[in-house]
Amino acid sequence: MKSPQSFSSALLIAVSSFIVIGAEEVVYQEGFEPQGEAVISGAISEGNPSPPLLPLVLPDFKVKSTVVRELDVVEPPPMSGLPPVTGTITETVNLVEDPKLPDPPPPPAPPLDSGARIALKDDSARSRCLFLSATVYDHSRTLLRCYTSGNVQNEITAWSNLDFSYFSGFSNFTVKRTDGQVRAYDMMGMGIGNEDTVKRAYLVAKHGGNYKAPEIPSLPDGDPAYVIVSENPDKESVEIMEDLHQLYRNEGPRMKEAYLARIKADEERRAYLLANPPIPEDRTIHFWERDHPVGMAASTIKKEGGN
Repeated sequence: MKSPQSFSSALLIAVSSFIVIGAEEVVYQEGFEPQGEAVISGAISEGNPSPPLLPLVLPDFKVKSTVVRELDVVEPPPMSGLPPVTGTITETVNLVEDPKLPDPPPPPAPPLDSGARIALKDDSARSRCLFLSATVYDHSRTLLRCYTSGNVQNEITAWSNLDFSYFSGFSNFTVKRTDGQVRAYDMMGMGIGNEDTVKRAYLVAKHGGNYKAPEIPSLPDGDPAYVIVSENPDKESVEIMEDLHQLYRNEGPRMKEAYLARIKADEERRAYLLANPPIPEDRTIHFWERDHPVGMAASTIKKEGGN
C-alpha cells in the first residue's frame, strides 16, 4: 500500500483499483477485484402487457330502484403526453338490498419506524430496503443518491459512468460474496430522471437564462466505475455503491436489453393509442345501506339496541 497523500474529498472505485479519499488523506490499494456476484432476483420487465384481470364475480344483487343518466366525462390519459379520454357515457345507478358481504379486511400494520429498520439492517439474511434516486445526464453519467433501511443520515451521493435508466423494470437483486455473505436488496422509492444537457441549455437560453451544466468528476469509460462525493462515507454506503455496480457487471447486457424492449413497447403502444383514441366506457354502480356498521356484527347491534 502506498503512503497517504493529500487530495480533494471524493472516493473513486473501479474494477481494478480503488481510492478512498478522506478529508486529509488518500489511500490507494492495487489489485482490487469485486468479490462475488450480483443477480436480479425474479423477473425483469420487457414491456409486455400485463395479463388480463380475472372477471369480477358480483353478488346476486336484488335491485330496489334504478337511475340512468348520460354524462360527459373527461378521464386521465392512458399514457403521459397523450390527450385525456373524453366522451359521453351512460351511467346506471342501482339501489340494491344489502348483499351481506363480509367486512373488509383490517388495514395492514404500520411499517417499522426508521429506528427499528436501522436496528435490523445488519441482519444479512434480511432484505435491505434501498431508496435510490438517479439523474442521468446524456445517457452517459448518473448522479446517485441512496440509502438503505431508513438510514437517512447515511445517505450517499456519487457519480457513476453508468446509465442508470437500465436499473428499472425489476425490484430486487441479491449479492453473494465469495466469503459466503449474502446481501439482498429491495428497490424502494426508485426515482430515475433523464436530462439532455444540450436541449436543456437551448431551452434555458431561449428564455434568456444561462444553463450551468453539472460539474461531473472525471470517470473512465468502459468498466463500471463511480466517484463518491459524500464526505466520510461509511462502510455500508460504499458496499451499496459496489453492489449496484457489481450488478451491472453481471447483469448489464440483460438490463440494457430489457430497457430497450420497454422503450420499444412504449413507443408502439403510444402510436397505437394515437391512431385509435380510447373512448370512455359505460358504467354501472350498485350501492346499498348496510344492516350494521363495518366491524360490528348484527347480533351486537341487536343487543345494544335492547331488542
